[in-house]
Amino acid sequence: MAIGATELLTPETLIQGHRAAYRIVNLIGRGGMGAVYRAQRLADSTIWALKEMRAPDDLTPDELADNRRMFLQEAELLSKLSHPNLPVVADFFEYQGRPVLVMEYVPGKTLEDLVRDANAPLLEQEVIRYGIQVSQVLHYLHNRTPPIIYRDLKPSNIMVTPDQVLKLIDFGVARTYKERKIKDTVAMGSAGYAPPEQYGKGQTDARSDVYALGATLLHLATRLPPIPLHTPTPGSIAKMNQSVDPETEQLIIRAMESEPGARFQTASEMDQALRRRLNGPYIDPTARVVQPSAVPIDTTVHGKPPQVVGADQPTIMSPPASVPSNPPIADGVTCPRCGRINKAGARFCAGCGSPLGAQPIARLHCTSPRGSWEQKVDRLPLRIGRRDPRQNHYPELDLAEHDRGIASRNHAIINRDTGGYTLIDLGSTNGTFLNGTPVSARSPQRLRSGDRIKVGEVEIEFLAG
Repeated sequence: MAIGATELLTPETLIQGHRAAYRIVNLIGRGGMGAVYRAQRLADSTIWALKEMRAPDDLTPDELADNRRMFLQEAELLSKLSHPNLPVVADFFEYQGRPVLVMEYVPGKTLEDLVRDANAPLLEQEVIRYGIQVSQVLHYLHNRTPPIIYRDLKPSNIMVTPDQVLKLIDFGVARTYKERKIKDTVAMGSAGYAPPEQYGKGQTDARSDVYALGATLLHLATRLPPIPLHTPTPGSIAKMNQSVDPETEQLIIRAMESEPGARFQTASEMDQALRRRLNGPYIDPTARVVQPSAVPIDTTVHGKPPQVVGADQPTIMSPPASVPSNPPIADGVTCPRCGRINKAGARFCAGCGSPLGAQPIARLHCTSPRGSWEQKVDRLPLRIGRRDPRQNHYPELDLAEHDRGIASRNHAIINRDTGGYTLIDLGSTNGTFLNGTPVSARSPQRLRSGDRIKVGEVEIEFLAG
């Protein structure tokens, strides 16, 4: 079958990869050059992201070859990297004439989605903490041999997990730095986030990623994408976000200077500058994350991926008889929601917060001047706010008819981590109160059974089950 064929893989499709067999669960998304699916690895029932190249049918042979080369380059780069802010690669093979890459499934949403859902700029301290994480992974990439320049850093290419761990995704345009080369062979990137040298005016280096990080922080702090090839002016960021002080604003401006020599010269230098802007100690969210277990793979990108015997099977196969439908995990407990392998005896998944086993579901007993009702906390994160049919916004706990407009549309969320449930105010206009005390915006507050939450005229009693 031709690489450009348009038929997508359907749920329950079974595929034999290079190192394991996989069952397609559902389509996650499709871009111009590929499709990504949730897939279950049959050997241990864990969930992975399966990405296959799917170029449009109208590409010329040269364009198709270029896209194949970029896909293989991504597979080669990721297979050689190991960092908590990068997805783990599990397998690489060819299926029905298409290159396929199997990598860690990252639960959560992109930073772009996070800002859009909040419908407001992020607070300065949250922007800084995200910037530190990205600085760390850029420092790791830039110190490989040879250095790796990411070249497409932007909020839509950064996932944030329920644990607040960032993951860089989409290495399709990353490249290795070549000394003494005057300019890049191909100018790539995203308008607004790409520095001047990425428009064919020079070779990209570590400082190019520093510019893109500055542009990304600008987007988070203002809720607006950056203007292409435009360095922000003093006062322009603080005008849109009063939580950003002049020194933090100047940090972003310096990162986005047009001349590379005027920027931070390394990601590590920018990391240290960001840490100096924190109001307290930096707590690294990656320190408590256990990377999923990957299978060692062999990538060959000189012209084509490894030709795997048995990888080009018919679309539907019978699963191996020796693989049970829900095999036991010897060294941990598999989350039924996201596929993460957790430590033996864990009650909640460290990846998405879902209960492991038959833990009781928490409840919310809600009271307002218009009546009382109960809400199960069976879908996380549980959003609290007011519905807006015009924007297709329907929070799980809808207060539109109960508080006379005091609650914001995106007021607060209840989520769960390895320690239990948390309450997070999303920067609401009128605030969220926990046991009579206002909570700080975007600062998770631990919930205990019997705690009382107040949003506008609605009082909510949290019952752990």
